[in-house]
Amino acid sequence: MATETQRAALDRMTRALHLSGAAVLEFEDLGADDPLAADAPAYYSDRVCELLGRERDAPPVVGTWLAAVHPDDRDEVRVARREQLLAAGAVTLEYRVVIGGATRWWQEQSEATPTRPGRASVVAVVRDITDERAEQEEVRRSVELLRQTQAAGAVGGWEVDLTNHALYWTEETHRLHEVPPGFVPDLATAINFYAPEHVPIISAAVERCMQGEPYDVQLEIVTFLGNRRHVQAAGVPYYEDGKLTRLYGIFRDITEQRRREDELRAQIEIIARQDSAIRQLSTPIIQLWDNILTLPLLGTIDAARAAHIMERLLAEVTRTRARFAILDLTGVEALDETTADHLLRLVRAVDLLGARGVLCGLQPAVAESLTSTGVELAGVVTYRNLHEALQRCLQVISARRPAAARSDMPSRT
Repeated sequence: MATETQRAALDRMTRALHLSGAAVLEFEDLGADDPLAADAPAYYSDRVCELLGRERDAPPVVGTWLAAVHPDDRDEVRVARREQLLAAGAVTLEYRVVIGGATRWWQEQSEATPTRPGRASVVAVVRDITDERAEQEEVRRSVELLRQTQAAGAVGGWEVDLTNHALYWTEETHRLHEVPPGFVPDLATAINFYAPEHVPIISAAVERCMQGEPYDVQLEIVTFLGNRRHVQAAGVPYYEDGKLTRLYGIFRDITEQRRREDELRAQIEIIARQDSAIRQLSTPIIQLWDNILTLPLLGTIDAARAAHIMERLLAEVTRTRARFAILDLTGVEALDETTADHLLRLVRAVDLLGARGVLCGLQPAVAESLTSTGVELAGVVTYRNLHEALQRCLQVISARRPAAARSDMPSRT
């Protein structure tokens, strides 16, 4: 048992600790054979009673405290207490307690003092660290979330301390550079990881960032193992009390993204070439005779196709110096107002070049559509079929009367 002198000293220490918000408890006559003896004498300060949710007359036995210790933590506390009693030493424990149905965390700093052979007393200072544990858990969770998201997105982080001229890389940044464990980067080394042709670019960007200008660039690096990677590197200045003290930034591996973009770009180019080839095939301009071109039309003619047809036909009329351009509509089964307007625009454009645009092969449904859409047909020359249109064009050319060619071609509308 503690002497009166020890008890007085303990009381003084207890009052001082109570004022500081801490709590003191004492367990007496404990042995390693039963380090958590529920009936062993105990002393609880007022603050401990408050933490336990008990009145000051709480039973002065170890069982009062033990009943509050979380069942899942008791074995761990028992082992630690036994080792403490055997070594007659000091320990720091953290364990859960259940108070009024709520789980709290306590931290205990205690010391065992032998009282007689095989027995000792334990004096402990405890405090509620629930809020601290919650904050620590939040920090741990945030750090782990940052680590996992960086790994998932192949995004690393970095920091430059401008005061100490120190560079810090996150774990993912180390991995992206393929450096060995324990590698400590500095700013010069980090910049030299960039491909030689990109070193001046990143050097200038970092220098500007040190003057307060953020940067975001896409460059290439050569890793420690000699592998080339496309990366996005971005940095921002950080100010403390109006003074620029640090740079923060991200470092992202975009190699796969660039590969997919290059593949997509190549596929788009292939598709564009194929589309051009298809358009060429779907718009065959045939020179039937000297000065006579024909354009067989099939399917639907939308605005994009009409523009392509006009571009090709006008170019061929100019190149060949054709006198006639026959638009063969035999393969067109239906015609709406928009398509009809495209065709008539095409005919008029050919006329403006000094040639003559001619329609032939109109199906009954197409002819009906042309008349019902309200499109202006004045001056449009049509023939039953390609043979008739070609024959008439040849007659005009054979007559060698270019000036009268237009008047010599009666409309068949």
